Amino acid sequence: MKTKGRHSRDDYPRRTFVPGARGGLTIDSLYTNKNHIDPLCEGSIQGYKVALHHPSEMPNMDRCFLLPLDQVVFVGIKPSLISVSPELVNYAPRVRNCYFTHERYLASYKGYTQQNCMEECLANYTMKRCKCIPFFFPPLHDKINICGPGSSECVREMKYLEVEPCECLPSCTSVSYDVETSQTNWLWNDVLEASHPLERLIYNELLKDVYYKDAQFLTCERKELHGLVDFFSNVGGLFGLFIGFSVTSVFEILYFLTLRIICNIKKYGKDAWSGDPCVISKQPLIK
Repeated sequence: MKTKGRHSRDDYPRRTFVPGARGGLTIDSLYTNKNHIDPLCEGSIQGYKVALHHPSEMPNMDRCFLLPLDQVVFVGIKPSLISVSPELVNYAPRVRNCYFTHERYLASYKGYTQQNCMEECLANYTMKRCKCIPFFFPPLHDKINICGPGSSECVREMKYLEVEPCECLPSCTSVSYDVETSQTNWLWNDVLEASHPLERLIYNELLKDVYYKDAQFLTCERKELHGLVDFFSNVGGLFGLFIGFSVTSVFEILYFLTLRIICNIKKYGKDAWSGDPCVISKQPLIK
């Protein structure tokens, strides 16, 4: 279905039009049954884990924030975009220290990102070491063994492995999200008890409001530190600073080494190429 207008509310994915809490996404129906909470599972810390990530990446739950129970949580998001200048296209990936999407192929993902590369590399190492991969890893091929409880210790050791030989450089164009959270108590149960005194409360509830902090955000661009023009500018500036060298001096040197010598030879001869008219005679002295 085609939408009419640029800012139609039927667009997918849904977009916000204003920054702040009024233009954000409000989720007020996260319920947890109290009978389902196991203190031995996560100890005294209970709630939901939320991870913000790029749409083409797998969520990394090691970089998440917690939504506690019976709380109102406000999540302010500030995007951070890194792009690359056109001058870096001709450089090798190791020189510019990043990969374009078409420069690195991944078997489990359509697009390259550093996070996807690390996940696939860790899956390859786990398959090689444990002869299986966990269910949450991307499948490397059709015939793959899923790790069971007997391989949990091997998988746990591989999780903290530093996969340096993978050479997972950052993406030349990447988007990340900086998160700022604030929370307060939500006394919804007191209101419910006052309105329905005979109803037994057997669940916990929380409210989450996600929004962009600002209407615009600044971007960073990867550029070459010293290009060809910058190099000659710096060299010329140093020459001018120390020996008074300038562009006019270059033409003067070329003039005295080429045109001036040729003119002197034609005018005074080969023996006076420097331009001295007092030429020493080669005739013998008369006694």
